[in-house]
Amino acid sequence: MHYPKLIVGFSLLALLLALHPSNANDGKKQIKATQTWSGKIGDDALSKAAPKSGYLTNQKAVDELWTAWKLKDKPPAIDFKKQIVFVQLSLGGPNVPRSTYTLDGKGNLTVLSMSTLIGGPGFGYSIDVVNREGIKTYQGRPLEAAPEKK
Repeated sequence: MHYPKLIVGFSLLALLLALHPSNANDGKKQIKATQTWSGKIGDDALSKAAPKSGYLTNQKAVDELWTAWKLKDKPPAIDFKKQIVFVQLSLGGPNVPRSTYTLDGKGNLTVLSMSTLIGGPGFGYSIDVVNREGIKTYQGRPLEAAPEKK
């Protein structure tokens, strides 16, 4: 057996694979939040103010959440024609979730949230503003339409 030729062959194959564009991610791309607010709230009952869908599609909903959770400053003004607001919770203790968003080639946005595991009262939250472009579904469910122009 000629080991030098075998090594050269494997080296060329590895080089070709490294240079060839891969479809391994199937058109998936990471989406970064343009703005994020996060914190902890000591009253478990207030977690019910979070949207059941996991996102907000209008300014009134942002204002109501801000008021319910008694967040500092005034609520941010969001351009809902271009952006959407996702709300992630970490229930079962004062743990702040950190989220990453992935958009696949079909327009499905998925989220992976992680947090510490401190037990106790309260919950943690993360409110993320994400550009809406290309998002058709969230976690496999159709996304509510952007508000209509008046």
